[in-house]
Amino acid sequence: MNKSTLLVLALAMLVPTVALADGVTVGGDLRLRWDYSGPETNASSNSSSAVTNIDLGAAINDNVSFAVSLRNDFAFGDAGGVELGLQEAYASIGDLGSASGVLAGWSLDVGRMNNPDYGRIINSDDWAQDAAPASSDGYHLASDMGGIGIDIYYFGGGTSPAGNADSTLGANFGLGDMAGFADISVGHWSKADKDDLAATVDSSNTSITINNIGGDNLAGVDLDVQYATSDDGDDATEDGTLTSISASYALGDMGMTLHVSNTIADGNWTAMSAAAHGTNGIADLDFNDLRLVDHDDDPLTDDEAVVTHNVFGSNVENFTIGLSFSPMDGVDATVSFLTLSEDTSGDDTGTEVDLVLGWDCGSDVRMNIGYASFSADDASGLADSDFFYLQTGWDF
Repeated sequence: MNKSTLLVLALAMLVPTVALADGVTVGGDLRLRWDYSGPETNASSNSSSAVTNIDLGAAINDNVSFAVSLRNDFAFGDAGGVELGLQEAYASIGDLGSASGVLAGWSLDVGRMNNPDYGRIINSDDWAQDAAPASSDGYHLASDMGGIGIDIYYFGGGTSPAGNADSTLGANFGLGDMAGFADISVGHWSKADKDDLAATVDSSNTSITINNIGGDNLAGVDLDVQYATSDDGDDATEDGTLTSISASYALGDMGMTLHVSNTIADGNWTAMSAAAHGTNGIADLDFNDLRLVDHDDDPLTDDEAVVTHNVFGSNVENFTIGLSFSPMDGVDATVSFLTLSEDTSGDDTGTEVDLVLGWDCGSDVRMNIGYASFSADDASGLADSDFFYLQTGWDF
């Protein structure tokens, strides 16, 4: 048994001991899901799975706290053993001003943390049952200076004396409500990574997000825009771009809200994290696309062909129209219709219809049902496919 497993088990054994101590909190959740998926022309697949999260928190004093999150996931009938994994373990200092007056107003988190959520740039998707959310070892500094929210992240780096191990540096500046015009934020992320040839490649993303454009002056329409660029560190390819425009309008009856969006991720778009579940339909169909990447000045060779993106993460235009409503008390429903096409060629990929229902069963139990039907365009060479899931979750 490795050291990390022993540490996790030791922490889990401490739960009954510390549960009654002052400043200590114990919680978590259990999520069960059955899902079915498969192209209509091939054998389908289905599975039952469970995820358990155990969260421990401890307030050392008014300014210092510590948090640990343990996670276990498994598929029913899997022959593998049950093993808890350390998802998060970090210390938080609420105000660094106690160490230096220059740092007053800044907070610090240090340790292993779930990646922050900045949509298509970087995220920590918690949808998958068999894969934990993305987490990283590093630092998070935050401050609110003059109404501008500042978040700075540094992950990785390793122990290499040369300092050339994988690392990620990110900064986001929330400018807040700009005189009632919009909520604006600007972010930049850079990553020092390793390609297959063991040469350091620096990739980056820069984004500007403008939410609630016009404030309350657009007759009830909520309009949001995001524009982002990506540089994959390859001089032979152009920078990638992501453009998203979305609008919603509350209709009033049964809590109805109409939402429309158009997102274009071009063929060169890359990001710090893969697109989260449901970005281009909850069926999450994955059709990989090969692109040649030139690592040197010599002619391109077959071994330089790498899977760089799929049509549902980049090189995709997504037009979505949908309706969210509450058909009865305690029940939320969303129906969406998506039209998907490749950006570089303009060829249609197909359409998808998604239906998601959710309702609370008491204060700590939530039920969800989702269904997706993907209809491939005849010229795409793809197969029609269905996806269905039934999920329930308990908080404790």
